Amino acid sequence: MKSIKYIHLLLVVSSYSCSSSPKTKEGEMDIVTGTKAAEKGVGLADPKKPLAAESVFNWQKFFKGPPSSKERPALQAAIKQLSSSSSSADLLKRGRNEFSLGLLGNAEASFRQALRQDPRNIDALIELAATLQRQRKVNASLDVLTDARNKLNESEAPNPAQIFRYRYTLAMTYLVNDDREKAHPILSDLVGKDRTFLPGYAALALSYLKDGKDSIAKFIVDQAIDRGGDHASLYNILGLLAERQGKQTAAKDQYNRALALNDAYAPALVNRANLYLANQETGMAETDYKKALESDPANTDAMIGLAVVFRQTGRFSSAKEKLERVLDLDGDNPQARFNLAILLRDNLKDEGLALRYYNEVLQSDRASPSLRNMAKAAIEEIRNL
Repeated sequence: MKSIKYIHLLLVVSSYSCSSSPKTKEGEMDIVTGTKAAEKGVGLADPKKPLAAESVFNWQKFFKGPPSSKERPALQAAIKQLSSSSSSADLLKRGRNEFSLGLLGNAEASFRQALRQDPRNIDALIELAATLQRQRKVNASLDVLTDARNKLNESEAPNPAQIFRYRYTLAMTYLVNDDREKAHPILSDLVGKDRTFLPGYAALALSYLKDGKDSIAKFIVDQAIDRGGDHASLYNILGLLAERQGKQTAAKDQYNRALALNDAYAPALVNRANLYLANQETGMAETDYKKALESDPANTDAMIGLAVVFRQTGRFSSAKEKLERVLDLDGDNPQARFNLAILLRDNLKDEGLALRYYNEVLQSDRASPSLRNMAKAAIEEIRNL
């Protein structure tokens, strides 16, 4: 069905854009001067000199990625243990665990509470910004990052690890805003400083993949694997590249490799589910979408895919509920609107509301030309009946 095709195509390259612009001067956000340190004659590390991961940014610990199914119970227990604590340090730990489990609203609350206890906690600021970025709250994330940058500049000796995390979070926020011109130089510089920084390679490769530059994405992933070793995100990208070439078996093999490294890695679960869905294996697809949502409860791609499964298997109310939940989390998601329109027209017999959602797809800056063409054709068909 058309909805299957477009769910699958759009999930693998989905991005989130924001029409409003940051309230900062052009180019200003990425610069940390260490004003206080400079005044006292304490220099920052040479920005052109490569820096070892263990001395600057042990990303394997700080940005380890989503926990596996075996690791999740320990994090859940830690959250429960820290639930009654009000110290800034414990609130920061709790927020990190909540963030890892995809409990973004809870993590945001914990980081904000930590900052009420200690307004100068730079780690809490950076991680709050990362949480806001994951929720697609671009301007809020940039505001918090501006605060973090100001506090880094006021430090007697800015921590290079915090600067590294700040810049990575800034780059990821730019990518959410589809501002690749600002994000790419930062990420390129970070992988230059730490040649094993796999999250940086993965972010760059996904960005080039979204832009249709598959050969560049493949080069970056190959370079990352050669320099940094195995990581679920890299094999997930190789799976997407294989799909682009029409190699479904090879794509599934790559998703399986990613999931062998981390069985709860939501992007690979979603993409493998997409393959199952395209092959009409709805039971397998449903299992993977649900696993992805256990790992990442706010994963809108998994929600849309699951809604398609529900629609195909006659669970129309559940499909509508999932798609409306996507719009609660991401109000301008054109894929959710398109699939909701199909559901309303074909299954719930509400052509008026379906027409409204098709028109909203046409008005969305985030809708691809292909999706807009399908929405336009559906509108014309409805009006000609």
